[in-house]
Amino acid sequence: MFARLQFATLLFSALADLMLASAAFAQDDPVTQARAAGLYGLEPKSPTPLEQLVWDRYGIYFQERDNRAFVAGLKPGGAAALQGAKVGDLVRGSDVMGAAKYLSGVLQAFEISMERETGDASFVLRVDDADSGWQRDYRLTPAAADGKVTALPQALRGAATSYSGLMAIISGDPGRAEPIDVAHDAMLALQAISKHVKKCSGPNAVTIPVGITMTETTTDGLGVYRGSESSSYGETLRVRPEFAGWARANIGMYPTQAVSTVRESVLNLISQEGCNGAGFRQLETGLAAVMGVSLPEPSVVPEEEGDGGIPPDANAFISQCYPLFLQSELNRGQSNPSQRGAAQFCMCYEHASRESGDAELYASVSQMDFRYYEAKPELHEAFKSAFGQCYRSPDGSELRRRLEALWYEMRL
Repeated sequence: MFARLQFATLLFSALADLMLASAAFAQDDPVTQARAAGLYGLEPKSPTPLEQLVWDRYGIYFQERDNRAFVAGLKPGGAAALQGAKVGDLVRGSDVMGAAKYLSGVLQAFEISMERETGDASFVLRVDDADSGWQRDYRLTPAAADGKVTALPQALRGAATSYSGLMAIISGDPGRAEPIDVAHDAMLALQAISKHVKKCSGPNAVTIPVGITMTETTTDGLGVYRGSESSSYGETLRVRPEFAGWARANIGMYPTQAVSTVRESVLNLISQEGCNGAGFRQLETGLAAVMGVSLPEPSVVPEEEGDGGIPPDANAFISQCYPLFLQSELNRGQSNPSQRGAAQFCMCYEHASRESGDAELYASVSQMDFRYYEAKPELHEAFKSAFGQCYRSPDGSELRRRLEALWYEMRL
């Protein structure tokens, strides 16, 4: 009996030591440390001249773990942060340096890209995703000399970095992908726009009937024909008049699969910002570019501003805040953060920021950047009070009705 108790004590002690060692290892893991620093990770410390140049132009900082480079930091509002990179992404290689995944190889790929005599110094970085571990690619394009960054709409970043056709559309550059991939993703985008309840194709939309017959042939083990069965698929596609000719010419590519990442991403984009948001306008402009058509100039309506230069419409704030809030929850270790909760937090952040009347606070909080807020303690009491009023709003109140309408709009 005593021997069994002694063995159990030793076993428990060994397990405790192992757990402590595991915890210490996790704390020492540089990837874990970088992600614990928040959405944008770490800023470079004592960077080499090349690392500083990569940070200035691409807004991305790398460290090395076990002979593999990983994304240790992103510049808020920088090119990499706006083009799909995540803190913790483990590099597999690039289209410049092949399978070079160590730190010096990754930095050399950036150097080669920036030294090209032609092109925009962009290249594809291949990574293991920080959250899922799945492989994905994203194209990094540096900030221009004036600091301007080519941004991807938040709702489309994950799909665009994985689907070359959608990336070509969003960037307005059909040469970035094979024509078949561009056409396939363009048709998926049109399908999403047509299906959305917002009817973004406008009052003059053209209705195109879709009729597809699929025949499945059966043969035996020797390849002898045994029979065939046909099934028909029909619905309608509604597109704006400028896209109708292209859609008719390519209707044979109409996708019938039930699930599509590209289609779902476009649906999410419309749900988040509507038909007049900057991201949707960028999508339509890109579709026009790959289809070789021109869009009419949008009617210019003077945009009103609220008190202190705050826009009157909350949609843009929420569309920026929502995906960043979800990402920050993932970085904090929440494996399945609540989408409804994220939408509620962002709506209440918007309400509290608007109530403050401070345009700089409003703009920074929409990007989940609370440094300005922390530097202004005189704003804290009013901000917290307005946030609490929104978050705890009772059923039937105006704020609660707004929240329920937002959930419905976002299909949450």
